[in-house]
Amino acid sequence: MAKASVPPAVARLVGDWQAGGQPRQQGIRWPRARWLAAFPESADALEALPVRLDRGAVRAACLGAADSPDAAWQAFVVVMAWGYGTVGYGAWRTARILQRDAHAPERLARVAQQLAEQGALDAYGVLGRACRLRGLGPAFGTKYLYFCPQSPAGPRALILDRLVARWLAKNVSISFNPGFWSLKTYGRYLDLLGSWAEALGAGSDEVEWCIFQAESGTTGNQWATAPT
Repeated sequence: MAKASVPPAVARLVGDWQAGGQPRQQGIRWPRARWLAAFPESADALEALPVRLDRGAVRAACLGAADSPDAAWQAFVVVMAWGYGTVGYGAWRTARILQRDAHAPERLARVAQQLAEQGALDAYGVLGRACRLRGLGPAFGTKYLYFCPQSPAGPRALILDRLVARWLAKNVSISFNPGFWSLKTYGRYLDLLGSWAEALGAGSDEVEWCIFQAESGTTGNQWATAPT
């Protein structure tokens, strides 16, 4: 991994988070009934989730994603429920993505297997090309990668969405386009945040979360409440 100097704005974010006791992202209330109505076949997985859905609960729900197409399907639905949070059309949009492709469960399982065996970049490449699902962009695709079990080799998969990209563009003048599948862009993003994390004594996903939370707080986003 190439070394990169840490921009002062990033160092301040992570430093404040560390000084504040390293709080975790709060769980978010989500419309369970709406997701159950859209995915009755996923009732067991959805009913098992807490009222406030947090990263830990989503990661636990994704542990078996590489085991079978059905497990990958269930994991993807949970990830999307977390990603959309309180947004009312989340379940409908997720159902549309999955219903458009009869092989969606197999494609998602292959991606999870690639992630576990070959790492984040290989899995991103598969999800963006051979196993691409119509209507699924990198912002939500990288959420699926982030929560599924990962190979210890190579950089850790991280979420790259418009909030993270916007903060980086505004505060450190680094541009990433989260709307298009680009292996080069994602690799550069993982390398950069990994390098910053190493220099700051944090996990790369912790750096990502600090950036995400900072931008959420400026936009009135649903995630902008205080962490717990």
